[in-house]
Amino acid sequence: MIDLGSAGREELAESSDVCIVGAGAAGLYLASRLVSQGKSVTLLEAGGRVCDEGDRIGMRPVFAADPYKGAMDGRAFGWGGSTSRWGGHLIPHTRLDLRRGEDDDGSPWGHVVSVVEQRSIAVLDRLQIGHDSDFEDLPRRLIPNVVEAMKGNGLAVLAGEFLPFRRRNLVYLVDEKAERLRTYLNAVVSSWKVVGGSEGSAGIESIEARSTSGGRVRVSAKHFIVAAGAIESARILLEVSESGGGRIFPERARVGAFLSDHLSCRIGDVEPNDRAHAARAVGPRFANGRMRSFRYVETRPAPTEPRSFAHFLFEIDNPAFRLAKETLFAIQARRFPKVGVADVVRGLGGLVSFGFDRYGRARLHIPPGTPVHLQLDIEQAPRLSNSIRLGDERDALGRRVPIVTWCVSAQDEENIRTTADRVLSRWPGPSSGLPAIIPVLGRGVDPKPHDAYHPVGTCRLGSDDEAVADLSLRVRGTGNLWVLSTGLFPTAGTANPTFSMLCLGDALADTLIARL
Repeated sequence: MIDLGSAGREELAESSDVCIVGAGAAGLYLASRLVSQGKSVTLLEAGGRVCDEGDRIGMRPVFAADPYKGAMDGRAFGWGGSTSRWGGHLIPHTRLDLRRGEDDDGSPWGHVVSVVEQRSIAVLDRLQIGHDSDFEDLPRRLIPNVVEAMKGNGLAVLAGEFLPFRRRNLVYLVDEKAERLRTYLNAVVSSWKVVGGSEGSAGIESIEARSTSGGRVRVSAKHFIVAAGAIESARILLEVSESGGGRIFPERARVGAFLSDHLSCRIGDVEPNDRAHAARAVGPRFANGRMRSFRYVETRPAPTEPRSFAHFLFEIDNPAFRLAKETLFAIQARRFPKVGVADVVRGLGGLVSFGFDRYGRARLHIPPGTPVHLQLDIEQAPRLSNSIRLGDERDALGRRVPIVTWCVSAQDEENIRTTADRVLSRWPGPSSGLPAIIPVLGRGVDPKPHDAYHPVGTCRLGSDDEAVADLSLRVRGTGNLWVLSTGLFPTAGTANPTFSMLCLGDALADTLIARL
């Protein structure tokens, strides 16, 4: 591992089978797969060993419309990327994401769901989960009465899985001292050498990465993978296009367009006298040593209805919870906890209750009286105007600053209202032994929907003219450039995108191994 920021003005050179840009979830997973099969990998990461905000290392975008938090708070640069601070929530896209005509492997969603079905167990194994995929089966074992009540009302129950804090930062997947892995930190890719060829087979010969202190490294490789997140990956592909004179990608490929996210919105509250019952009936449980939570997805949506899911939020806020949260997140970020003696004293007593429920009852401790909300997460309707493009302003390394255009449309707001009404109408309610829900939308307390840090759409896969990557994840118009990010998904779907992205990465690893 080399810190390019400490290399002075030395010019270094590397040659490997594969060069991966980005050491977050996608890059680390792919590197671990390739190195384990004896392939040489050069990994370039724009941040340092400790992850930091983008604006601190000159990676802050400009916003042309509403500020998009997923391009700021939702990103982290450094060794581990956003996995140094994410929630570690694993849940797959499933057949509930398919709409009419999308059930074949040739459609974008049909392909994604097919790959996830084929690769889930392999990904869980590499993440050292230690059990088979049980996202759909576990609810039937833990909360069978809830599953049956939901089924009769057109809702399916899925169980999400949270990685333990010590393994949420995916740096544990790779051995920093592995003989065939070379990692450069503070290495921002600044130029691409594009070589010609027949139409559709332009290639990348080499790339140069630089640090703000003047260090440089030129990397030659057989294959290059852009794995820098949905925002930065789109920016990089736009830079590649610029390096090739704008003639690399097919003319209609929508690089950087259709940026979207989940919109998250509170749609209901649990009756105050029913909060304890909600905690017992639908609160997070522990199974196989990890916390599991539940979400509810419509099973018979109309073809035109947006994908969504509902889940409960337990508004826990007390000294013990804050102490535990800060300590565990510090472990994840590989830093010291920011707590004082007073924080420890105030929180210790409550930690006993958390420990008793965790190890004695296999439940997350939810203090009496904790407010409980029903949250709706719904995908945005794709809009061409929501996009990432290159501006005229230059950053410290001479790169054009990305301009992010993103907003919540009137159609999105209408989709939230109609989907919320539909989900609430299907909620079984007290007669089925479930907590009563008080609708909140349209009652003078409409909460503003916010993005969920799940950016998608900017590098969409597919076989149509507007797709940026084909179904193998190769960037269209090139022969050796690939992309692995959540930007591949056409829309946000019914799940957090990271697990499904790792499944696509597992398939990409096999594709690259077969070509090397």
